[in-house]
Amino acid sequence: MRKKFEQNDWRLTSPLQLSVDYWLYRDYIQRSKGEFTVAKDQYVRLDTGWFSDRSACYLAAGRPVITQETGFTKNYGGKEGLLSFRTVGEVADAVNSINADYRKHSRAARALARDIFEAETVLKSILDRARI
Repeated sequence: MRKKFEQNDWRLTSPLQLSVDYWLYRDYIQRSKGEFTVAKDQYVRLDTGWFSDRSACYLAAGRPVITQETGFTKNYGGKEGLLSFRTVGEVADAVNSINADYRKHSRAARALARDIFEAETVLKSILDRARI
């Protein structure tokens, strides 16, 4: 299986190596074209809206993300920069869309991170809900 990925220009790296050094993790994300990830079954079946903090890092670096639908598109993403999927065909469509206009998806990824996940935005939302 690994050989098939590598023959298609994928780079596979040990997550342990990247998890022990913040700078290696940051550099890895910045060198990546984007992220593809599959969610845990419980998040998908229960439509929890779960979203990975790692995916937020990719978006902040201006790297498009393709991730399994967990209900997060009710609140953000799904069209440009952050694409969701439920089927293998939708994965292929997302890859084709990103490859057709990578610059557009990259800009949209960064904008989404800024608008949704930036620390000031998140903190303000928490404080507002706590009525502080």
